[in-house]
Amino acid sequence: MSALVFELKGKPDQRLDLSPLTPARLKDLKPKDIEALVVGTTREKLTVGDAFKVKGKDASALRFVGTDGRCDKIGGGLTEGEILVEGDAGAYLGAGMKGGKIEVTGSAGVLAGASMLRGSIAIAGDAGERAGGILVGETLGMKGGLLAIGGNAGAMVGERMRRGLVIVGGDAGDYAGARMIAGTILFKRKVGSYAGYGLRRGSLIFIEEPKDLLPTFGDCGVLEFDYLRLLECSFRESGKAIKLGDRARRLMGDMSVLGKGEMLILA
Repeated sequence: MSALVFELKGKPDQRLDLSPLTPARLKDLKPKDIEALVVGTTREKLTVGDAFKVKGKDASALRFVGTDGRCDKIGGGLTEGEILVEGDAGAYLGAGMKGGKIEVTGSAGVLAGASMLRGSIAIAGDAGERAGGILVGETLGMKGGLLAIGGNAGAMVGERMRRGLVIVGGDAGDYAGARMIAGTILFKRKVGSYAGYGLRRGSLIFIEEPKDLLPTFGDCGVLEFDYLRLLECSFRESGKAIKLGDRARRLMGDMSVLGKGEMLILA
C-alpha cells in the first residue's frame, strides 16, 4: 500500500498548523474527511484539501512534499508511524512526540523536538533556536529519544534537556546545553559562547574545542572513558560513523549550580 502523501499546492500565504496530520489521527479517516481537516492558523479558515494534493492510502507512513518554513508542527505529538518531509519544516517539528520516526530532507524552524519523550528525528539541514528545548507549557526540554541535526543548530540547543541524545553535525549557537538536567549532546563542529551555562548534570561532547569556556567549570585533565567507546559502537550499529575514541579532556560544572555535569573535549 502506498504512503499517504500531502503535496503542497503552492506557497501558503499564512502559517499552517499540521499537527492534526499524524498516523494515529488519520488511520481511521476517509480521504474526504482528511481533506476537510482545518490547518489554517491566522488569516482565514484553510483545510487540508485547500493547501495539499492528497494521494495514497497508508496512514502509517506519511510524506509531505514541497513544504516550506511556514508548515508548522509537523509530527507534533507523534506516537507511532513514520513521517518523511521532502522539503523544509516550520516551527515545532516533532514537538512533544512520544514515539515514531521523522525524517526531514531540508531544514527545520525553532523548537524542533521540543520536550519530545521518545522516537527519533533526523534533520538533514539546519535547525532553528531551542532544538530539543522546552515546549510551551512544559518545564523540561527533551525527555528522551534521538534528535540528529545534519547542519547548524541555533542558540540554546538542548535547553533544560532531561534525557536523550542530540547530535549536531554543523555549528551550534550560543548557550548550547543551557540549564541541562541530564542527557547527552554531541557537537561535531564549533559552538558559540556560554556552552554549558547552568549545566546541572549530563554530558556535552565536543569534537572541536569550544572557543570560549566558562570559568565555572573545573578542569580534570585528560582521562579515558569506556562510555565513549560504547557510544561510538552504538553509532556504528545505527549506521552513523562517528569516531570518538576513548580519551577526552574533562571539565566538571557548572559550579554555579549543582556542578555535576561534564564537558568532554575529545583528545
